[in-house]
Amino acid sequence: MEIRVRCQKSPIISPDLGNGRVSLLLCPESAVLPRITAGHGIVPWGGGSCTAVLRRWSGSSGPREGNRLVLGVALPRIFGLQAIEVLIPVGDPPRNRKVPMKAFVLAGGAGTRLSPLTSYVPKGMIPIAGKPFIDYVIIYLAGHGIRNIIMLLSDEDSEVYRNHLDDGSKYGVNIGYSISPRTGTANALKDASSLIDSTFLVYYGDVLTTLDLTDMIRFHREKKATCTVALSTGVRIDYGVGRVDKDGRIEYFEEKPVIKEYPVSIGVCLCEPAVLKYCSSGSDIAANVIPTLVAKGERVYGYLTPEPHHDIGSFKQLDEVKKILKTQAKSQTKNSSKQD
Repeated sequence: MEIRVRCQKSPIISPDLGNGRVSLLLCPESAVLPRITAGHGIVPWGGGSCTAVLRRWSGSSGPREGNRLVLGVALPRIFGLQAIEVLIPVGDPPRNRKVPMKAFVLAGGAGTRLSPLTSYVPKGMIPIAGKPFIDYVIIYLAGHGIRNIIMLLSDEDSEVYRNHLDDGSKYGVNIGYSISPRTGTANALKDASSLIDSTFLVYYGDVLTTLDLTDMIRFHREKKATCTVALSTGVRIDYGVGRVDKDGRIEYFEEKPVIKEYPVSIGVCLCEPAVLKYCSSGSDIAANVIPTLVAKGERVYGYLTPEPHHDIGSFKQLDEVKKILKTQAKSQTKNSSKQD
């Protein structure tokens, strides 16, 4: 399809269903580009800096045959125009179109170490610096172009997440749900296997990181890996470590070191569909599936990053994350004030 918008006293929109592209034309004398936004996938803009985000939509009334795309067109104030929305009937996407990557967010755990707090609110819904922790996860994934997100949840907490996240449109992403019993992270992934048809991301929903996910995806594809695990070389362990000789004399001792020779898994991995055959009820992705993949000689790679990670699995870690996010929020507020 093709959409043409000419910035005059009133916008003119003419869809041309054909090559699957979206284009936007301005008056030649205009130096300001409008921005088109909505929510399925980002469409690269040729010849300009604008982007278009498309979201599949089905109305509660009217014809139901086929699909429609919703485009919200927001024009700069200089044109004196209100935001407009266009509904355009479209067919199925071309078969050669690149399939967007899906992220599967593990958020169905009981969070027992945060009890009794988690008796009332799921771990990922704990508010930190003004919003639920899961919001930071969704925003992080969206920032790396991951627009299709599946929440892997349990019956006990699925309703709370659904009520808050809904379909993901408020974040500019699509959010789906897979509900399964609490019988291990591998089983949660296995139960969502019908949604997996290409390379996918597994992300532990209680983790905060600044890992360069975009580069990790490049690395995974370059290595033709079956599984790529994100490993941090910048994490300090919580204990002092030592090395002794054969007589028991200490040769080396350091309190809470960063041991780069043994990088730490940060709860993020990229997988191919072949990984699913190693998933079973009662097993864990990190404790069982990844070691089995290595033992079976599958192409398992480690993506090394100096970036640390933080999770909210305990009250101590939760307090650390609160400090980090509050500091970031203050810094962003100051930067916004300077720009204004």
